[in-house]
Amino acid sequence: MATSTVDIDAAILGGGIAGLWLLNVLRNAGYGTVLLESGRLGSGQTLASQGLIHGGLKYALGGALTAASEAMAAMPARWRACLAGTGEVDLTPLRPLSDDFYFFAQGGAAGKLAAFFASKLLHGRVRRLQPDEFPPFLPASTCKCVVHRLDDFVLDPYSLVKRLADLGAPHIHQMDERAKIEVRQHGAIIHTTRARIACNRLILAAGAGNETLLRHLRIPVAMQRRSLRQVIVTGPTLGPFYGHCLTGINRPEPRLTITSHPDGTDAPDNRRWLWSLGGQLAEEGAGRSPADQRRHARHELQACLPWLDWRQVHLDSFHLHRAEPLQPGNRLPHQAFAQKLGNCIVCWPTKLTLAPDLGDKVLPLMSKPQHPDPPVLDLPAATLGTPPWGK
Repeated sequence: MATSTVDIDAAILGGGIAGLWLLNVLRNAGYGTVLLESGRLGSGQTLASQGLIHGGLKYALGGALTAASEAMAAMPARWRACLAGTGEVDLTPLRPLSDDFYFFAQGGAAGKLAAFFASKLLHGRVRRLQPDEFPPFLPASTCKCVVHRLDDFVLDPYSLVKRLADLGAPHIHQMDERAKIEVRQHGAIIHTTRARIACNRLILAAGAGNETLLRHLRIPVAMQRRSLRQVIVTGPTLGPFYGHCLTGINRPEPRLTITSHPDGTDAPDNRRWLWSLGGQLAEEGAGRSPADQRRHARHELQACLPWLDWRQVHLDSFHLHRAEPLQPGNRLPHQAFAQKLGNCIVCWPTKLTLAPDLGDKVLPLMSKPQHPDPPVLDLPAATLGTPPWGK
């Protein structure tokens, strides 16, 4: 192991949305910070996400605002400020795949929520559309739906990870397989073959990887996993589609959450699109076999979008484990999580949209910067991962 020591304010373990966001927030606040990734950037949960930046209204489909819906209410505006160059992280080169998101339903599901959506409580967050305002992928002449527009939008996860990595370079490194971590009274030491890194704060932001780190470092924070089986739909006639289907819902959550992503094979003016399916389909699908999930997904598409021809599409699925802090009854957490124990900070954003909230929670747990301009480490750079459907 190397003997020369580099002193820094913070070392972040994990290069998903949590680690990359925190790296940029902390460096912008004057902290000398490095990020170490054991695999590839974004390759856990981040690149498998649907890229939805939302304000939590999908958690209010019971007809009342909830802790979850309100914890996220400010998130779209926070992210839009970053896209405009006025937020805490400069995302100006990025453009949303869709500037809007939609609730849609055939029959009475959306109608029953109309009064709630129209209430003063939700002013500016959701608006019912007239048929001539429907987006192109919900043609009023054939879909016969009730449609509401949300103040939510979708980013391409790959482009987001790349932008955050570009901003953080050259302080993002591959974690040495032989690296050892030693937590001390006044910080932590990370021993690698090329550098000995002394940090005032060790930040665990490795998603599901936190579980192993917590056990190894004997930190008493518990994690839970939430399993999903998301579905990818490809076909020659698919175009962009962004919406929550509420048709026939029997519990307060979207039946399908559909986002679209370029499949990476064509120029921007001749894109081919794939669809990512989440929502109730993905949550209930965790216990299904891949074949059963494909069959069920095809049934759901035919029921939710019957005006489209589904004969030429191909369906595939992948398992995803969302890592979260342990909640009573394994409930869904409704805000980002950060807890300081000694000189370690354990964190999970819990959802992509809550990355700014995670920054808000971590900054107060930091001591004053002492090493704002550490030297660049002699370590290999971490590389970008790929989405489950490739890039």
